[in-house]
Amino acid sequence: MNSDKKDILKKLMHESLNKEEETALINRPEISGKMLCQWDSYDGARFSEEDGSRIWGNIRKRINGKISKQVVFYKVYSLVASVVLVLGLGGAIYFADREPAPLMFVASSGIKNFEPVSLPDGTEVQMGPGSKIVYPEKFSGKTREVTLEGQAFFDVAKNPGKPFIVHTPDMKVTALGTAFEVFSYKHENKHEIILLNGKVKIGVNNEKHPSNKEVELLPNEMFVYDKWNKTASVRTVNADKYSTWRNNGILSFENEKLNMIIPRLEQWFGRKIICQKNVADSYRFTFKVRDESLERILYILSKSSPIRYVEMNGDYKLYLEK
Repeated sequence: MNSDKKDILKKLMHESLNKEEETALINRPEISGKMLCQWDSYDGARFSEEDGSRIWGNIRKRINGKISKQVVFYKVYSLVASVVLVLGLGGAIYFADREPAPLMFVASSGIKNFEPVSLPDGTEVQMGPGSKIVYPEKFSGKTREVTLEGQAFFDVAKNPGKPFIVHTPDMKVTALGTAFEVFSYKHENKHEIILLNGKVKIGVNNEKHPSNKEVELLPNEMFVYDKWNKTASVRTVNADKYSTWRNNGILSFENEKLNMIIPRLEQWFGRKIICQKNVADSYRFTFKVRDESLERILYILSKSSPIRYVEMNGDYKLYLEK
């Protein structure tokens, strides 16, 4: 019997009662009697019908995590209240099956900007330029999950019983108490994870990727996923130097290939840099970016190598001098 009552209330809250069910419910003497008492005792000066619809919409939004369609507040509220009173059902019956959607926060950074973020569990995040992270007001359940688009360095608060998970458009990174960098911009081909300490597991979201197995990284290892070729590789790096930007707030490259440098310059300056793959794979540079313009940096690179550049509608193209 209690399950029937529970089903009635759920249908009522979701506005899924059909006409026959609604009519039968309203015509039940105990329900119509309670509705009549509520109507007679109602003071219309308290709030308007528009206020009522807004209040009911906000309640539905908190329950379902979405904006509900417009309803007539008086009829629905009165009916729900009457059903609850007559059937002896507390709000806990409905809410036991559905927790309110958690309050979510979005932090973002602009070009030429590193943005620090402290998460509710004590995890510290340093966001790279042009990045966005979404996280809840409070981590509940068995995991701590955030969503990242862009670049960020995570210093994860230790909690062995509650794994920390970073979701990107192409990867899922799981850690316990770990420090690592994620470079995963939506429109970039290559996505990278660099592990400073601890251990992480990495899974690729792409169903066409030849292997669904998770990859485990050890300190000073970098995972690279090539979205175009659907290939993944792991190589050894100096993770502390690789992610030095997190400490000094500037871009720093030490004997790095152009194919690693270009994506980071693009995000820092918000400009596109076109370069043939064979050129980007063949030249290495060491330099730091403070307040120099992109054109100034490309000029310096051109003076230390046979690479030349040309501006194209605000973007740049790199090529080898003939």
